[in-house]
Amino acid sequence: MNNLGEKIKFYRKDKGLTLKELSQITGLSVGFISNIERNQNSPSVSNLQQICTALNINLMEIIQDGTEKSPVLKREERKEIFSSKSEQTKIELLTKGTNDLNGIAITIEGNSDYSDLSWGHNYDEIGVVVRGTLEIELENKIYILEEGDSIYLEKFTPHRYRNPNEERNVTFWFSVKK
Repeated sequence: MNNLGEKIKFYRKDKGLTLKELSQITGLSVGFISNIERNQNSPSVSNLQQICTALNINLMEIIQDGTEKSPVLKREERKEIFSSKSEQTKIELLTKGTNDLNGIAITIEGNSDYSDLSWGHNYDEIGVVVRGTLEIELENKIYILEEGDSIYLEKFTPHRYRNPNEERNVTFWFSVKK
């Protein structure tokens, strides 16, 4: 299994779900999920999180390669798992292979209207701002995180984040597989 769509289809079938059942659980249309599975649509991170929550799997299980295990990953070797020029956003893996610790880097360009709402994940996570500013909303409260600040999110905590400034924002997010 090399691609996202194949992995989603594998996990959906492994859980014994039809496209219609997964659609009902996630609120995403049958056609949209079908197109993702056939690699004809690129889901947003929120869509992927909804699907993963419905399938009771960690997002990293779908996006990590799993074939290579190494303690070192050079910046230029990072695997890009999501990119959107219109949303000016990029997500890259911070680990390679199958590890118990998952890590992703989310880059949001400055002057971007991008704002992502996550309904929460089935795992706790910690985010660390390594560049710029991140605005994150939790339970109707807005937090402004600057370079070096971190935030801990318990599983299933809905949150929305965006870059409120002109400077590029880079945030590293980590979670543990259970």
